[in-house]
Amino acid sequence: MPRFIVMTSSAKMPMSCKGRYGNVAVVELTEEYAAANKVPLLISERARGVARIVWHSGPCNIGSTDRCAFARAMIDAKHDAEKLNAASS
Repeated sequence: MPRFIVMTSSAKMPMSCKGRYGNVAVVELTEEYAAANKVPLLISERARGVARIVWHSGPCNIGSTDRCAFARAMIDAKHDAEKLNAASS
C-alpha cells in the first residue's frame, strides 16, 4: 500500500494569465487512509487523511507536450513518491 502519493489540482491564477495552470504535490497519507487505499480531497496539511505535504510545486503551465512545466513536475513527483515508498517499506 503506497504511503506517499502524487496529487494534482488546478491552480488559481489571475485573469491576465492565458492558458491553464496546475499544482503537483507529493503527499504522505495517514495510516488509516493508506490501509484503506483512500485519497484525500485536497492538497492541504489540514485535509483529512494527509499526514504532511512532502513536495509541492507552484503553479505550472499545462502545455500540450511532454516538455511543459506540468509534465516535468509530474515526472519529478512520481519519481520522488516511488523513492519514498521504497524507503519506507
